[in-house]
This record gives sequence, C-alpha cells and structure tokens, in this order.
Amino acid sequence: MKRLMRKIVVLNWSISNDTKPSRFRLKLGASARKAILDLRIRFEELRNQTQELGKQIQGLSAELRDTQQALQKKADGQGQLGVQSDMERLRQELARARGQIEELVNELSLTQKRHRDLDQIVDKRIAEVKSKVGEVDHRLTAFEPIRVNVDGVEIRVDPAEKRQFDAAIESFRSGAFNQAASQLRGMMERYPDSAYMPSLVFWLGSANYAQREFKPAITSFTAFLKSYAEHPRAADAQLNLGLAQADAGERPAARKTLQSLVERHPESNAAVVAKERLSKLK
Repeated sequence: MKRLMRKIVVLNWSISNDTKPSRFRLKLGASARKAILDLRIRFEELRNQTQELGKQIQGLSAELRDTQQALQKKADGQGQLGVQSDMERLRQELARARGQIEELVNELSLTQKRHRDLDQIVDKRIAEVKSKVGEVDHRLTAFEPIRVNVDGVEIRVDPAEKRQFDAAIESFRSGAFNQAASQLRGMMERYPDSAYMPSLVFWLGSANYAQREFKPAITSFTAFLKSYAEHPRAADAQLNLGLAQADAGERPAARKTLQSLVERHPESNAAVVAKERLSKLK
C-alpha cells in the first residue's frame, strides 16, 4: 500500500512540476489528476475495508480463545453429559467462527489482489503520462525560440530559422554562392522580422559580390549600412561596398566609400584593406 501511495505522489509531482504549460498539458493534467483522485478514493476504501476485516479477525480469534477456555472449565466442573452438550454447542460455534475466518481470509486475499491491480494501474498511468509529457516537450522544443550569438550579438530565433541560416552560411563557405544567395533571399521572404536580418543582408551582398554580381552587391551593402550602421559588421560591409563599387567601375563612389570607412573605423582591419585599395584607385 505504501508503494502504491508513493507512485501516486510521483504521478502528482510529474504533472504539477511541468514547467512548460500548454493547452494540451492543461488537459492532460486535469485528466491525470482526476485519475489520481479516483485511485486515492478507491485506495482509502480498500484500506478501511482491510482495517475492518483485521478487527473482525482479531475479535473472532479472541472469541475462539474464550470458547476454548470455557470448554476447559466446563470439563473440570460438570458431569460428562453436560460437558458433551457444551462441547457440541462449542463445536458448532467453532465451526461457525472458522467459516467466518475463512470468509475473511478470502476477502483479505481479494483485497490484496485489488491493491496489486491498483499498483499496476498506477504504473501504467505514470508511464502514459510521462510518455505524453515527453512528446509535448519534444514538440514544444521544436518551436521555442532559442538564443544564439551572431557577430557578437545575442539574438532569439526559432530553431527552424537557425537551421536555415546555418545551411545558407555553410553553402557560402563551401563556395556554393548562388545556392547561398537563394537560401538567404528565401529566409528574408519567410522571416521579414527575423533577428537574423542584418546578417542575411550582409551575407547576401557577400554572395552577390563573390559571383561578381556587383550591382546587387552594392544594393545589399548600401541597405545594410543605412539600416545597421552600428552593427559589428558595419566596417566590413562598408569595405565590401567600396570594393563592389570599384569593380563595377564606379571609382569616385568607391574612393568616397573607402575614405569614409578609414575615417569612421580607423582601427579596424577593414580600414587597413581600404587604405591599400585607395592607393590603387588614385
């Protein structure tokens, strides 16, 4: 019985300590709690019944002892005929008492079986609840925003966004620039409010530039600097813009962009490259 109660407590705990509530979990919790309440009520009924049966057995055992003692006294103090009459009556009482005890033993056995059945029910219920909670956990995790660090900035994105962004960057790094550009544009369309947006714009411009698509690259880097001037990649974006302008034949614009870069970010690595390129644009 104690083992059964411990399992009921465990089942209660597994539901009450669910840290990610959802409509499904609320329904699951209510259903499980009702099952637990029903089990507890049934358990109390069986426990009370067992206690009552125990008391009856104790009473019958005491009655048997008293009967045996009375029989002995009668045998010592009365005649043979009277003793035989009393013994017959007592035999009948003993037989009746034994029958009652046998019934009680059978009932106790049945009660114990019910306890075992309840124990199995609780085991099964705990397994079902844990399984369902685990399924919900898995489903919720697939949609919950996660924290990622991009260019030194911590952002929150959906797991699906992260997978798609990582795939696009992997395409870029493997030299599949056209595929990377397509993946980045797709993300910009699917997630117009994505926290990845500065990185999407930057890497799209980089993919364009790597394919010598200078006009699209200029458009991307110009948009980046206009919207994200304080971003950690701003210096790199300005350098790439100047290089794209120079390669597109827009030398005056390239000089202006690169000179501005040197002034705005004099200590950056991008400024070093910009100075070198400026010397060749004169």
